[in-house]
Amino acid sequence: MKKHQSLPRRFRWLLTVTICLLPILIGTIWQAVSVAIETESVTAIGEYVHTDAFDMHYVSKGNGDAAVVFIAGSGMPSAYTDFYNLQEKLNDKVQSVSFDHAGSGFSSNTDTPRTVENLSNELKTLIDSVAPDKPIVLVCHSLGSLEAIYFAQQNPEKVAGVVFLDSGDPEFYRADSEITAKIRNRGIAFTRTIGLNRALCFLGVPIPLYDESERLKSLPSDIAALDKAMFNRYAGSKATLQAIEEMNENAEKVINGPRLGELPVLVLSSDSGEAWSVVQNTLAGWSENSKQVTLAGSSHYLHWSNAAEVEKEIINFIDSIACSN
Repeated sequence: MKKHQSLPRRFRWLLTVTICLLPILIGTIWQAVSVAIETESVTAIGEYVHTDAFDMHYVSKGNGDAAVVFIAGSGMPSAYTDFYNLQEKLNDKVQSVSFDHAGSGFSSNTDTPRTVENLSNELKTLIDSVAPDKPIVLVCHSLGSLEAIYFAQQNPEKVAGVVFLDSGDPEFYRADSEITAKIRNRGIAFTRTIGLNRALCFLGVPIPLYDESERLKSLPSDIAALDKAMFNRYAGSKATLQAIEEMNENAEKVINGPRLGELPVLVLSSDSGEAWSVVQNTLAGWSENSKQVTLAGSSHYLHWSNAAEVEKEIINFIDSIACSN
């Protein structure tokens, strides 16, 4: 009998590498094709306002005497789906507006630096377009606090109050590591590019990066489908990386600006430990007229993990502002 001839070592190595890379290749093709299909089939929900840097997509609901403007945190793929339930709850009381930052949702991309000055000017363009003569309540999540505080510093006559949803104070973001955030962003971009994020969504176990699992349980089926499409398209995006690169500098600019005086402020916080509690109290200290509430059993996306409590607190806050005016 002839002795069995094993494959040459070089060929075995090549075969092993091919087998290992094949799922990545298939996933990458699947991701690219799916994004192309979704780009054609998923249409914008709201309207657009043209800023100096990009075409900003926004959704406006309701028509009250005041306007609540939602500011999404860093990396959020779609502000519309993130704030969907809150907007629905506020429709009968105020005008509510959510908008996509550049390079997310249905907004176009931009090469204009994501400095806090540019973010504030773009926000002003939106507000002047959709709610020019109304008192504005800014509701911001996470890193959106820098944008909200800076806008209030520059436009005190427009802002009637600010609600912070588990946001960090400017000192926190000045000290936070941009390098760590960039590494995390690039890792998420890689898993998105090779189709891993999409595969996990398909299997019903989405990466809990933006609290997807909690949000998808609460959204109507059509909005949940849009949320997944945006997550699979923009998680770990270049636009998020651009914002991260300005984080420390933006925080420094906010710190160098004035405090918020007697501006009504509501700080809603997750129960994330003593260190985070200190950050929340420091944030509340930006106004002499502030209230800080820690929500038990909450996640960073507390407007999903503790939706009813957040809705109640925001409505009470709006009512208190209306009563004081």
